[in-house]
Amino acid sequence: MDRTFFIYRDFEVYSVDEYSWRKERHRHNFFELLFIEFGTGTHILNTNEHQYKSNDVYFLTPGDIHSFRTIEPTRFHCLRFLPGFFSGVGEVSELEKLFYYHNRTQGCLTLESSDQAFFESLILKVVSEAAQHKKRHNELIRHLMSSILQLILRSVTVKKGINSGKNTEDLRVDNILSYIRANITNPHLLKKRIIAERFSVSVNYIGEYVKKHLNVSLREYIEECKMQIIKKRLTQGNRTFSEIGSDLGFIDSSHFNRFIRRNTGKSPSEFRALLNK
Repeated sequence: MDRTFFIYRDFEVYSVDEYSWRKERHRHNFFELLFIEFGTGTHILNTNEHQYKSNDVYFLTPGDIHSFRTIEPTRFHCLRFLPGFFSGVGEVSELEKLFYYHNRTQGCLTLESSDQAFFESLILKVVSEAAQHKKRHNELIRHLMSSILQLILRSVTVKKGINSGKNTEDLRVDNILSYIRANITNPHLLKKRIIAERFSVSVNYIGEYVKKHLNVSLREYIEECKMQIIKKRLTQGNRTFSEIGSDLGFIDSSHFNRFIRRNTGKSPSEFRALLNK
């Protein structure tokens, strides 16, 4: 089975320079806008092979499977997001339309020539804002991403009358992940029964449902979300273990300590020292 990659926040930017790289087949459980700033190589998207080049843009939806092989040194900018990143229902509705996008047969985005330079400048501005963390950068990035989505919609033909059952399932999984991240500090809201009721899935099937779509268990995803928050708080400021554990809904310090040891093999103090190195 192809490996599945996740993000544990609603939005992130991953930029990387690769000189001799072969990325094996994998899928994402998020949307990804992939911009090739420079370089050449082969990009296999689902069953279609593309020879990518500088300034190519790919828009990947959850469930797409792809792989890479660089030929010349390449700089990739990956803008990754989930529907929960957008605060308004309008943008989420636009994402639903993009599920019909034709990348399963064509792949590389073809923008109007008058939009190309502007589109690229928007992407690079998002990359810059994400790296610098200036004041109100989240709000600015959200507006920039909304503009990017509108340009994508203008450049593609949204097909009508297609059975959207698979698309609806993908969006429901994304919404489950967004719900988990939003309530990660409230363990009582992350019980199987609560999640199952909220998303109209049988409580006896919710675990299997998540495993089927994510290739990880519900518990594994929840624990990884907690670990991401713990790592951040252990390396930022001087918060005590008790404070961090309390923030995440642990009953007491002993439960927090056992959680850290089970996931890292180390005590909280040992894990903090390792992170700070």
